[in-house]
Amino acid sequence: MVFTDIDDDSRTGIIVLRPNHSWSGRANLWFLTVFFCLSLTIAVSFLLAGAWVVLPFLLLEFIVVAWSVYYCVRQCTRQEVITVSEHEVTIEQGVRRPSHQQTFQRVWSKFFVRKPRHPWEPVSLSIRSHGKELEFGSFLNRSDKHKLVCQLRRIIPLSPHASALPGRQMQSNYHPH
Repeated sequence: MVFTDIDDDSRTGIIVLRPNHSWSGRANLWFLTVFFCLSLTIAVSFLLAGAWVVLPFLLLEFIVVAWSVYYCVRQCTRQEVITVSEHEVTIEQGVRRPSHQQTFQRVWSKFFVRKPRHPWEPVSLSIRSHGKELEFGSFLNRSDKHKLVCQLRRIIPLSPHASALPGRQMQSNYHPH
């Protein structure tokens, strides 16, 4: 998901990137509860039939499923915040709070949109300045990346003289359709 707060006059703003997630935390807890109750019912029926060895496998199965749900929920709480001011472009990345922050001078920064190697893959977005390059939005789907490119073009306008202005160009061979 792409959330923006852009001032078109000063060409500054904030873009927040979050992965799409279909279930809430409450829905995940309901899933785990129903899964555990169903598995426990089956395990108890096997236990009553004399197959007690099923109980350790029930515990192992539940631990693996609970860890998998936790991992997916954690990945869905990733976030990237792109802040474009008059003089700087700051990209903060992290889970629940920023764990990595990188700042680029706006006048020397270039945004790149790279075509995918395979038609099923989405485009790759990155920023480069002074030999440093950072990819962002890697978790976005194809339509969200297209929306992000459109929002970045609001901040960094393309002009016929873009090649003369290092901080004002977005090199792109990107066509959404």
